[in-house]
Amino acid sequence: MSIAWLQITATTHRTALAEAVFEEYGAEAITELDAGDDLTVEETPNSQPAFERARVIGLFTQGTPAEPITAALREALGDDLVIETQTLENQDWASAWLAEHPPLIFGERLWIAPHSAEVAAADDAVVVRLDPGLAFGTGTHPTTSLCLHWLAAQDLTGKRVVDYGCGSGILAIAAARLGAAQVVAVDIDDQAVRATRENAVRNDVSDRILTPAMDAIEGAPFDIVLANILAKPLISLAPTLTELAAAGAPLVMAGLLSRQIEDVTSAYQPAFVFEQPALEDDWARLVGHRAGR
Repeated sequence: MSIAWLQITATTHRTALAEAVFEEYGAEAITELDAGDDLTVEETPNSQPAFERARVIGLFTQGTPAEPITAALREALGDDLVIETQTLENQDWASAWLAEHPPLIFGERLWIAPHSAEVAAADDAVVVRLDPGLAFGTGTHPTTSLCLHWLAAQDLTGKRVVDYGCGSGILAIAAARLGAAQVVAVDIDDQAVRATRENAVRNDVSDRILTPAMDAIEGAPFDIVLANILAKPLISLAPTLTELAAAGAPLVMAGLLSRQIEDVTSAYQPAFVFEQPALEDDWARLVGHRAGR
């Protein structure tokens, strides 16, 4: 039987709020496009959009009621909003996704691209191939692009990394392809863990990516801790993520809005010393370094 998907499109200039609503209601995919169908995240992930209004598209599994989501959008965005809802068959969604997601480059040599896309990359480029799936993460969302941009600038050779809340495995796979010796990828969603395993195989890094249960992580502390989730879980997970980080290790957190920076950093101090936050379209990335243990 064919799977149907609920697609909700919010046209607004307050895109981060629309994305936050979609995240809160469990969107399997979030894509941001401008009014002319161009991706807002281009080849320079930290660049600002060159337009005033955008379409934020949330994709939800079959059976998800639309009314609570549209009501939450109206409450958050008021009159600055046009909402469209539609049902997509699985094949239609996959075709539309592939048409709207060209290869993206992060830093000087890290590419994220669909399997069928041609990539005009240099010989030393690192290309991560991802297609649409139930556990989504493709680099187009600002929270993911902020993390990929950070990873692309690091020397990961021989590093041991944990990706806490791995989703599709995009960050874990990128870390492995960039030279990490071992990446532990965990998620509360079994579907996400399966997607990570499948994507790791398709990117030839399955031998370096482990996917244990979240309460069965071994080998701590790690050289790098990644957590691209949401502000409330980041705050509640402070003791857990702190224990996962070795002395001096960077903790990279995303999935929070700029107004949530103080609440999140407060939960991790004084165990971490934080760099200046990086911002993209009101989403923030925090990098803190573990104080001596």
